[in-house]
This record gives sequence, structure tokens and C-alpha cells, in this order.
Amino acid sequence: MFEMTVTHGIKIHDNLISVAGPCSNRHEFNSRLADDDGNIYEAHIPLGKTLVFDDSKIMIGIFGQYSVESLQGKTLKTAD
Repeated sequence: MFEMTVTHGIKIHDNLISVAGPCSNRHEFNSRLADDDGNIYEAHIPLGKTLVFDDSKIMIGIFGQYSVESLQGKTLKTAD
């Protein structure tokens, strides 16, 4: 199961933020992620592939009107 912890982020525009952080099982990433509270996020990897060649870190985009601060420190994992 893909899992990441949000350590960095930036708001791109009203309906998109980009977050980054350490991850495990990057090859199992899919576009539906959930946090520990059960919130579901629609995510994507920019440009269709990660720009970092280190499999222990990832940068993703999350669609929706979220604040970066609300996701800071959260663990996101593959949604069931």
C-alpha cells in the first residue's frame, strides 16, 4: 500500500495544491488517497511521472479547495 507523510506544500491555484514528503511503496500510488480521518483526496503525479529519482520521496498534486496547512504532517495512503 502506498503511504506518504506531507512535509512540504504549496497552493498552485484555487483548486490545486502540491504536496511532498517521504513515502513508501511509491510504485503502488493511485489517484485516490485517504488520511487517518477517512477524508478522500483525488491526487496525481505532475507530468505523469515523479521528477525525483529517489523512491523514498514523492511530490503529488491534490485536486480540491484544500489549504496546505491542513495537510501538513498528515499521513496519506491508498484509499480502499
